[in-house]
Amino acid sequence: MNGIVFFDYDGTLVDESSKIFRPTKTTLETVKRLQANDIAVILATGRAKCYVPETGIEWDGIVASNGAYAEIGGKTVYSTLVDKARTEELISRADELGYVYVLETQERCITNGMKNDMFLKMLNRFDISSKNFVSIDDVDEPAANKMFLVYDSAEKMELIQKAFEGKFVLRSHRGSFSCDCDTPDNNKGIGVRRIIEFTGIDRNKTYSFGDGPNDRELISEAGHGIAMGVHDKALNDVCESVTLTVAEEGVTAALKNFGLV
Repeated sequence: MNGIVFFDYDGTLVDESSKIFRPTKTTLETVKRLQANDIAVILATGRAKCYVPETGIEWDGIVASNGAYAEIGGKTVYSTLVDKARTEELISRADELGYVYVLETQERCITNGMKNDMFLKMLNRFDISSKNFVSIDDVDEPAANKMFLVYDSAEKMELIQKAFEGKFVLRSHRGSFSCDCDTPDNNKGIGVRRIIEFTGIDRNKTYSFGDGPNDRELISEAGHGIAMGVHDKALNDVCESVTLTVAEEGVTAALKNFGLV
């Protein structure tokens, strides 16, 4: 193996604000060239494995649920669950504060929102199929690698933040009343580190692309971290370089600069 490149998905390979809902033809060709050069390509996403959309890319591995799960070559190298007490508190607060929750595992996601219009619209916005989501009413023992929440106003988000301060890290999704809900010790960098350790590859031969605040550890953990042309300021002090936007084929431009394609 000559290297590993980790790719965030939303805002890096696709950009719904620019109407780019699948990786472009140029990106697909670039990824194939990486793999032809014996460089592994790993998806590093906030999404659970079960609702990652078809991309046209044959991934060599995945870091999913913001780092709570990682695999390479079909082998799981890391998986951790949110402790039962925190999960139960999040569920019990839902009726009180009026939010939709999703408990993510890599095979299915559990929710109280299967009949909630707000939740279904959010799935549509982010091109997420509902087929891998099941009702909490149909599950005996709910568990989660990670959670995300959907709510109906900025004020509701403030209430949720106060309720879970110190217990969960909430990161809003762009242009949507929804957010990832992580335990404070969970991040994409953990999954990246576990894959690097498992493969034994030289860290200097690892690269990562991201755009959002949940990509901070993804960017810093790899040997070379690249922020997209439109990115959160939280990446400014950890990225090695900034590339072009998704619409400007920023991924391909950066990989050419590094001499990988």
